[in-house]
Amino acid sequence: MNRLNSDALYTQNSQNTASDDEIDLGRVFGIIKRNWRILALGGLVGLLLAVAQLATTTRLYTAHVDLNIGRSAEADTFQDFSGVSGGTQAEIQIETELLVLRSEQIAERVVRSLNLHENPRFSASRATALGRVIGAVRGTVSMMVSGARDVFSSDLPDAAELERARIDAEERAVTRAARRLQASMQATSLRGSRVLRVQYTSSSAGLSARIANAIAQAYITDQLEATDQASQRAIDWLRGRRDELRMQLEQASDAVDQFREENDLVGVDVDRLAGAELERLTDNLVAARAEVVDLEARDRRLSQIVRNEDTSAVVRETAGQGITSGLRARYLEALRSYNSLAASLGDDHEQTQRRLRDLEELQTLMFEEVRRSAQLVQEDLRAARLRVASLEEAQARVGERVGADQDIVMTLNDMERDVETVRNLYTGFQQRYQEATQRQEIPVSNARVLNEAHTPAVPSSPNATRMLALGGILGFVIAGGVVAFREWRDDKIRSEEHVRDGLGLEYLGGLTIIKGKADRLRGAPNPAGERAAVVPLPEIMTFASDQPLSNYAETLRTGKMSLTLRHGRDARAPKVGFVSCFPAEGKTTTAANFANLLAQQGAKVILIDGDMRNPGLSRSTAKTFETGLVDVLLGEKDWREVCHRIEGTGVHLIPNSRTRVAHTSELLGSKAMIALLDTLDQQYDYVLMDLPPLGPVVDARAILDKLDGVFFVLKWGGTNLQMAKRVLRMDPRVRDKCYGAFMNLFDPKKAGSYGTYDGYSYYRSYYNRYYQDS
Repeated sequence: MNRLNSDALYTQNSQNTASDDEIDLGRVFGIIKRNWRILALGGLVGLLLAVAQLATTTRLYTAHVDLNIGRSAEADTFQDFSGVSGGTQAEIQIETELLVLRSEQIAERVVRSLNLHENPRFSASRATALGRVIGAVRGTVSMMVSGARDVFSSDLPDAAELERARIDAEERAVTRAARRLQASMQATSLRGSRVLRVQYTSSSAGLSARIANAIAQAYITDQLEATDQASQRAIDWLRGRRDELRMQLEQASDAVDQFREENDLVGVDVDRLAGAELERLTDNLVAARAEVVDLEARDRRLSQIVRNEDTSAVVRETAGQGITSGLRARYLEALRSYNSLAASLGDDHEQTQRRLRDLEELQTLMFEEVRRSAQLVQEDLRAARLRVASLEEAQARVGERVGADQDIVMTLNDMERDVETVRNLYTGFQQRYQEATQRQEIPVSNARVLNEAHTPAVPSSPNATRMLALGGILGFVIAGGVVAFREWRDDKIRSEEHVRDGLGLEYLGGLTIIKGKADRLRGAPNPAGERAAVVPLPEIMTFASDQPLSNYAETLRTGKMSLTLRHGRDARAPKVGFVSCFPAEGKTTTAANFANLLAQQGAKVILIDGDMRNPGLSRSTAKTFETGLVDVLLGEKDWREVCHRIEGTGVHLIPNSRTRVAHTSELLGSKAMIALLDTLDQQYDYVLMDLPPLGPVVDARAILDKLDGVFFVLKWGGTNLQMAKRVLRMDPRVRDKCYGAFMNLFDPKKAGSYGTYDGYSYYRSYYNRYYQDS
C-alpha cells in the first residue's frame, strides 16, 4: 500500500479512537446548521399548536382551604375549666386524614349540601373545542335513542315505578357528581406540620371557593359524627357492664345477709373467730380470686376480638410490648408510603399494590400478637385458678384444725370480700360511664379551619407560558427526530472524513460545480462522419485549462502532485485511469480537465476513452467516430489512424466508435491493449484512460493490473458511502493503486456544514485571498 493511503488509514484509526471517547460537537453543530430550517419550522408549528390549544381550552380556577387537625383551642379551654378530659384522639397519621378527605362519603356530603348534582356550572365540561363538539354529538345521539325508545315503548310506568326511577336517577347523579368532585380536588399536607391543604379546581372561580370551604366543613362534621358514634358505642358497653355488676353486687350482698342469718352471725364481729394463719390464707385467696376475675374479664375481651377477627383492635396487653410497638410503627410507615404512592402513581400501580399487601401482612402480624396475648391470658387464668384451688385447699385444711366455727367465718369472709370486689368494679364502671356521658354532651372536634378559601382572581390553568414553552420544545424535539432520521438515512459522501475515515483513501480535494454548459463546444464541430484530426470539447471539459487560477484547477494540481510523488523518478510515462462507483459521477469530465491541465503545462498527454459500453467522452465531442479503440484492439486499425487532437489544448484522444462488442472486459485486458499501452508509454508523457464505472461492470478491473494507478472520482452528495466501501472491498487493488479521491460537484456553501475546519470550505476562504477566480 502506498504511503498516502497508509497515512490515511492511520488518521482514520486515530480519529475513530477519539470519537469513541467524546462527542463530536463540530458534527452536531454542522447537523444543526444544515437543518436549521426544519428545526425552526418544527418549533414554530409547536408554538402555533400551543396557541390553538390555549385558545380552545377552558379556563380553570383553583381555590384552597387550610385545616389544622391538631387539638383546637376550644377543646383545650373546655378541658382546663371543666376538668373532664376531651376525647383523646388516637395518634392519627396525616396520610389517614388525607384519605378521609378524599373519601366518597365526604364528597357525597358536599354534593348534597350544595346540590352540585343539580348545578349546571358544576357539570360543565372542561374539554377543548373539539371535545365539546364530540360531547354535543354524543348527547344528541343519546337523546335521539332515548326518544325512539320512548316512542316505540307501549308500557306506561305507574307512579311507584316513576318515584323509584326518580330516586335511582338522583342517586346516580349524586354518585357521578361525587366522583367528579373527587377527581377535581387535591388534599396535601404542609411540610413539617399537621396542617392539611384542600384544593379544588373548576371552571368557576366562585364555585371553586364554595366547594373548597364545603369540603372543610364536611370533614369537620364527619369528625364530630365519628367521635359521637364511638362515644355512643363506649357508653352502651359501659352501661351494660355496669348493670351486670350491679346485679352481681346485689346478689352477693343478699347472699351474705342470708348466710349471717342462717348462722346467727348478725351483728357479730367474725374477725376474732379465725386465727392469724387462716386470715393470711383468706387474704391471699381473695387476691387470687380478684386476679381470676380480672383475667376472666380480659379473657372475654380478647376472645371476643379473636372471634370477630378485629385486626384494628388495640388492647392493653399488646400496647406496651416491644414487638407490637415495632409492628405498629412499621404499619404506620407502610401506610404513609402507600398513601404517597397512591396519590402519585394511582391505586392500580404495581408499587401501590405491593405496599397494600405489606399493610395487610402487618395487620395480620399485629392480630397474631393479639391472639398470642389471648393465649397468654388464658394460660395466666388457668394458673390463677390453680392458685385459687391451692389456696382453697390450704384454707380447708386450716379450717379443719380450727374447728367448725372457723369454716363458717372463712365462708363469711370470702362472701364479704367477693361483695367488696364486685362493689369496687361497679364503682369504677359507674365513674367511667358518667365521664363518657359528659363528653358526649359537649362534642369537641380536633380539626378546625385555619384559612378559608377565597375566590381566585386569576386562572390556574392553562399556564400560557408553560404551554407555549412545551409546545415549542415538543415541536423542536419532533423536528429533531425528523432531522435525526434524515441524517441516519443519509449515507452519501459529503465530507473529507467520509473519504479518509470511511473509504481509507487520500482526499485530494473537492471539484466545485462548473458553471459552463455541457453542450457548448469550443470551436465548431466537424460534420458527422468527416475525418478530422481536431475535435472540440464542451466548456466544462476544458474549464481547468481555461480557468487555471480557479479552485477547480488548483484541486486538479493536487492530484498531479500526488501523481508526481509516486512516479517522479520513473523514466516511462505513467498510465493512469479514472474510475468511479457508478455512472454520472463526473469521472469523464474530471479526466478531460486533468488531461487538458497537464497539456497546458507542456506535457504530451493522450486520453483514451476506455468505456466501450457507454463512451461518454467520445459522445461529448458531438462527432460520430467511425473507428476507434475497439478497431485498434481488434487489429483492424492502427492507433494513429484513430487518434484525434483536442482543439486548443493539444491533448490527443483515442475515442470509441459506434462498433459494439459483447466481450469488452476481454478486450481491455487483452495483449493488444497491453501492447497499445506500451507503445503509448514511449510516445507520451502521460497516458490517461477514462474507464467504465466499477459498480455496474467489471471492465475497469480487467485492465487494473496494466495501469500504474487510478484516480477515484466521487460525487459529492451522490455517491453512497456503503456502496463505495463495497466496491473497494470487492477489489482491494483499487485502494492499493489509488492516488487519491476527488469529490466532484462539490458545493462549498453546503459542504461547510458537513466537514471540519481542516476541510475544503475552510481552505477555500484563504485560497480566495491569494487568487482571484477569473
